[in-house]
Amino acid sequence: MKQILLSLGASLALLPVAANAEGINLSGGVAVATSYDLTTDSNTEAEYPLSFYMQAEKNGFYGQLWFGTLPSGLSPDKFEMDLILGWGTEFSNGVGLDLSYAAYFLDDSGYDTAELIAVLSYGLTDSLAGSFEVGYDVENDETYAELGLDYALTDRWSLQGLIGTETAGDSTYYELGATYSVSDEVAFNILYEDDDTTGNDGLLTFTLSYDFSL
Repeated sequence: MKQILLSLGASLALLPVAANAEGINLSGGVAVATSYDLTTDSNTEAEYPLSFYMQAEKNGFYGQLWFGTLPSGLSPDKFEMDLILGWGTEFSNGVGLDLSYAAYFLDDSGYDTAELIAVLSYGLTDSLAGSFEVGYDVENDETYAELGLDYALTDRWSLQGLIGTETAGDSTYYELGATYSVSDEVAFNILYEDDDTTGNDGLLTFTLSYDFSL
């Protein structure tokens, strides 16, 4: 259920700046995605073809509701809902810390599992930022760890890279991505995902996203 989108696990650590209503920052976003399976050389549905979120934040504490449609082959479940509660801050030395609890629900099956997540982030240079994320699946007693990098080529283009390991299947996975920011709100991302599974050639996912502040 973990939404792998290029250490944009660290995206929760970098809380969005939004309009202030009585000290509460409100933000949201919507994204559409499609994928191409390099193993079968065919178009396929993305992990979440359509997704939407809303978030409220005050003094570093935040709550987020995330909804995503699921591929048709996963019936009877049609969509997933995630409830995320957390706290994030940035210390004077530039290190960011984000601690969160995420519960995952499916529309037909109901409660699925929950995770405890911790993210450390740091701006290595003006253009390069790094993050380290660990998570624990409380229902399945499984863990994962991810190391991510984000490099800003220009004010519009950026590159992302991530490597992670998980105890489920004792596997290692990789991600490489490129993002073009059309504006402050609209972005297009190309993401390549792969792992050390034999016979797997990876997956390409194309995502168009719109993020907004209220």
